[in-house]
Amino acid sequence: MRCPNCGAKIKLKYEICTKCGTKVSDIKEASFQLVKKVRKEYQPELVVYTTVFPKDLSYKNTLLWCIFGGIFGGHLYYTQRFFKAILQTAFISIFLICMLPISYQLQYGSAGFLTPFCTFMLNTQLYLIPCVLGALAVIFWAFDLIKIITRHFDVPVVLPEKKK
Repeated sequence: MRCPNCGAKIKLKYEICTKCGTKVSDIKEASFQLVKKVRKEYQPELVVYTTVFPKDLSYKNTLLWCIFGGIFGGHLYYTQRFFKAILQTAFISIFLICMLPISYQLQYGSAGFLTPFCTFMLNTQLYLIPCVLGALAVIFWAFDLIKIITRHFDVPVVLPEKKK
């Protein structure tokens, strides 16, 4: 396990991070539900990322969202990783919007009112751009799926406040 505060490796037999002093029990008691509140209050410094799923975030749901909606970033929206989720959605959407008419034209010889667009894309080889974006979306999704299965997927949490 890695410490969400400093990133140092914490061995399971230790109860505290040897570098920054964060308690392992604090990491296990972290809250996912407070992330939205903290971000709305413009206190992003309180949000840390950890591979330990807190009690209020379901590992099984995250895995299911990744399997069935991961190509569109479903697991990222579920875990409130919005910037990465929007990129994932944009990449796969650009791929689908551009390549579906092109593939239709290649198969049937015409794409209706989109035929000039498809011909332009094919003649200038600009179709490579959405292909690369689609490939990146698939690669990002595959890496996230592997990370979730191996429990190396970072989720945002807010650590409990230290008692004085």
